[in-house]
Amino acid sequence: MAKRRALIIDSREQDVRNLKKVLEDGDYRVAVASNGDEGVRLAQDLYPEVVLLAIQSPGLNGLQILRDLKKRGTTKSLPVLILLEKFDEEYAAQGLQMGAADYLLKTAGQDFLLRRVGVLARIRHQDRQRRDVIFRYKGFFDGEQHGLFLSTREGRLLDVNQNLVRLLGYGDRDELLKIDIENDLYFDPQGRQNFREIIENQGHVDNLKVNFKRKDGEKITMLISGRVVRDEKGGIAGYEGYNVEVTEETEAAEPLEEQPEERRFLSRFLKHLVPRVLPYGADFFSLMKMTELIAERYEKVERLGLGSFGEVWKVRDTEREGRAPYYVAKIPTSKKLNNQFRKEAAICRRLAGHPNSTKIIDVVEERGRVILIQEFVEGPSLRELLEGPLENNKKEKILLQLVDIVAHAHKHRIVHRDIKPENIVVRRDSIVKLLDYGVAKELKEKDISSTMVGSRPFMAPEQISGESQIASDVWALGVVMYAVYTGYLPFYHDNEKILMDLILTMEPRPPREVEPDIPVELERIILECLKKDPKERFADATILKETILKTFPDFGKKN
Repeated sequence: MAKRRALIIDSREQDVRNLKKVLEDGDYRVAVASNGDEGVRLAQDLYPEVVLLAIQSPGLNGLQILRDLKKRGTTKSLPVLILLEKFDEEYAAQGLQMGAADYLLKTAGQDFLLRRVGVLARIRHQDRQRRDVIFRYKGFFDGEQHGLFLSTREGRLLDVNQNLVRLLGYGDRDELLKIDIENDLYFDPQGRQNFREIIENQGHVDNLKVNFKRKDGEKITMLISGRVVRDEKGGIAGYEGYNVEVTEETEAAEPLEEQPEERRFLSRFLKHLVPRVLPYGADFFSLMKMTELIAERYEKVERLGLGSFGEVWKVRDTEREGRAPYYVAKIPTSKKLNNQFRKEAAICRRLAGHPNSTKIIDVVEERGRVILIQEFVEGPSLRELLEGPLENNKKEKILLQLVDIVAHAHKHRIVHRDIKPENIVVRRDSIVKLLDYGVAKELKEKDISSTMVGSRPFMAPEQISGESQIASDVWALGVVMYAVYTGYLPFYHDNEKILMDLILTMEPRPPREVEPDIPVELERIILECLKKDPKERFADATILKETILKTFPDFGKKN
């Protein structure tokens, strides 16, 4: 066991030597400061279990040192034991009022001193444990992506996480905690009773669909899995639908099925953690996780992204038998985005059939919002791949497939408008997928879109001016090719305005100056993609692809 730490702040050298020896004999690691500045600094750096402050020591101004310790966030919780050379009621009272934990005469015996210091150190250790437990509890509870709730046997909510508050449409946690579980949480008043009968009769439930009620009265279907936990006498001690070990020793959180039987529903969590963290925690009966279903079918598994347009989730189809496939669900933040999501679905359907396009699996509506269910593409993004070395033939295979899917889109008069390494994913079978047609646009009579969209380092000059066209995708392809072959972006600056000025006014550094092994003709192709005037670039990705293959017939075809 690690030695406990003590800090002595005293200007009397002989007293310090005596105190230090007593504490070291008592198995403490001791640090010493002879003035206030040094004492406060050591208290911040060492964070000891106890501070012994000789408040009457000459030249120290002990009360000011105590005041400094108690006003700083890093040291205000440290227990301070005031050491008095002689008893002074006013000194002792002032020190205690300012936050000292106790006082003691220097003339007290060694055993008495060690006992007092030991009590303060133990209180400090217990306070640290309590704070650590609360921190870990909040970390797992508030960090869980799905809904979590703790409840009593009688049906009173003890705690809920913020995601459950959001899912059920309540204003805040306190508002949700006031509801009656039986009447206000379940959509059907018999829902809670039915759930309890099933789990108690079977001993467990696996992915049971249960209808809950939002604050606005609408039904929301969620999946619940759990098991009955029994006490030593075989009685029902509680329900467990979520397993996490939150102790002083570990932060591990494991799925139920991966835990050995003896570690499931940890007694520490049930008997010690909850009562220490929550009022009425001793009444804790169940810890349940509620996984939202989209359209009563697609189970939310993992949130992949969150942005101004909405959320992106990895989901599982609960209606598929056997090993259900994973998909991606794109959920808008608002009904106002429905038309945009419908357009994205239509664009993906028009591009269907091409091996490098992402498939639309389903389009569903829930609470008035259009939700896209798309193919889940597993593999590293091009951005991730560029963080390490890439063989030349792999570069060619990736780029040829990328140019090919963009050419396919251009043939359908569709401009992607957000081509960047993050949106390019390479599967294990080396198939490239171009993702995120959320800002793509179908060009009809006009060749130009009047909205500035895209990611800044990959935006063409005309996009910065608010105009997107097919040649804008050609520019982005040129930026990607430049990055793949040189490891750098042709234009970059941390300041967004300066970056846009560079794109608008500066010529890119020739790729061969950065990487001399790049073929001259490939450099010419990249630089033609990066012409400021869209009319001077390749007209579309089809012509770019034809030029690449005419110049390098084996491009992307080598194993």
